[in-house]
Amino acid sequence: MKGFQSLELLNSRKLKGMGMGFLLIGILAILGLVSVDKLLTIQKRQSQIQDTIGLERKMSQLRSHYLQANPDALRTDLQEAEKFLIQNFTHLAQWAQELQEKGKQWNLLMQYRIVNTDRTASPIQGVTLVPLEIQVQSQGTQSAYGAYLQFIKAITRSGPKIDIRNMTVTGDGQKATQLTIGLSVWMKASDSVEL
Repeated sequence: MKGFQSLELLNSRKLKGMGMGFLLIGILAILGLVSVDKLLTIQKRQSQIQDTIGLERKMSQLRSHYLQANPDALRTDLQEAEKFLIQNFTHLAQWAQELQEKGKQWNLLMQYRIVNTDRTASPIQGVTLVPLEIQVQSQGTQSAYGAYLQFIKAITRSGPKIDIRNMTVTGDGQKATQLTIGLSVWMKASDSVEL
């Protein structure tokens, strides 16, 4: 019986040890699951925080771009841009007369006419392109190539926005006698009319 009691005592100790082992394994498993759950929650929150930080950065960049765009200066910029437009046909005639006066500096006689053909649609809303033909003739006996170049510079630097479409110089082979320039003048659309 003594052997049986020692076996029982040994089994009871083993059972207690095994029970403690299973209990320890169970506790560790529960702690592991709780830890994994907490880690997943922490990672999810970190991801949300990173998304929030990214969104705040984008909003900050948009604010910065908006402030750099200076929306208050838009009206001033539009007024500056309008300076490059012919306001109406009266203004167009005044501009052409100024060119005629400049041409006289180089002994050039200038005539202009508004061309009804080849109307081009404007690339900008509120602007009409007025087709114009300018004919310039030399009043001197010498070749007018230099004077024509000066006149072309004067046209391009005269103020209003123009698009030169074509240019022809004619002469007798010795000297240039006539310069013809086809161009489009940018005019405010509200003041322009069909030709």
